[in-house]
Amino acid sequence: MRRDVIADLGNLRPGTPTLTTGLRGASEVVVEVRTLQEPRHSGEFGGAAPDALLVLLNALSTLHDEHGDVAVAGLRREEWSGTTYTEDEFRDLAGVRDGVPLIGSGSLGERLWSGPAITVIGLDAPSVEHAASAVVPYARAKLNLRFHPRQDAKEAQSLLVEHLRGLRPFGVPLTVTPGDTGPGYEASTGGPAYRAALTALREAWGEDASYVATGGSIPLVNGLARAAPGAEVLLFGAQDSMCNLHAPNERVLFSELRNTVVALCAFVREYAADFRPGAAS
Repeated sequence: MRRDVIADLGNLRPGTPTLTTGLRGASEVVVEVRTLQEPRHSGEFGGAAPDALLVLLNALSTLHDEHGDVAVAGLRREEWSGTTYTEDEFRDLAGVRDGVPLIGSGSLGERLWSGPAITVIGLDAPSVEHAASAVVPYARAKLNLRFHPRQDAKEAQSLLVEHLRGLRPFGVPLTVTPGDTGPGYEASTGGPAYRAALTALREAWGEDASYVATGGSIPLVNGLARAAPGAEVLLFGAQDSMCNLHAPNERVLFSELRNTVVALCAFVREYAADFRPGAAS
């Protein structure tokens, strides 16, 4: 059996050996509104002339319920049974300001890894600095959708597209354009590579490994899974969630780097032992 080790992920926190077993899929959708030929004075026309930005904001407000959970029907969401952050850890990692609540309901693992998320990642509208007293004729937003590792990528994107196309805020239709999409991934954890990895991580860190997922996407993983459907893919490495990944002052702790090297060596030993003559399969 083929196995692949991808060291592009790491531990939930320093000192906690961690295997990442799921990756959410990702998709992008653009929604735009055109209502007027050009801006019109808000004093003369406001109140009857359809404001494109108000139409767009009304549409975007339907994507989540009153708790902040995604409200698009059909997007898969399940309880998360693995390890996850504490709320204090997450607030610190995300840089949430004091007094600002987190959105959504359920565990953090469910909100971040085994449920959907929709983020407005771009907005075309008049800026506050250059605002004029005019009804806005055109507005556009780009949405990023993250979805359950086992949900089909095209299905997830289509559910969001059809939700938006079915709206008529104030009677105004929306133009919805699907963009790039990529599938998620969920690992099978019962094979010999995972057994060897669990033993190796316990040897390196001195405690049992935890299972987590991530909302990020790693295209290489999906490529390997398609090329070798029976392969076991192991995702672990020397980084940790507090390392400021891809940000200023990114760091790797020497202890995590050392333990990762020990774990990789122990993994090769344990994995090879599983295939010696007479070894249990």
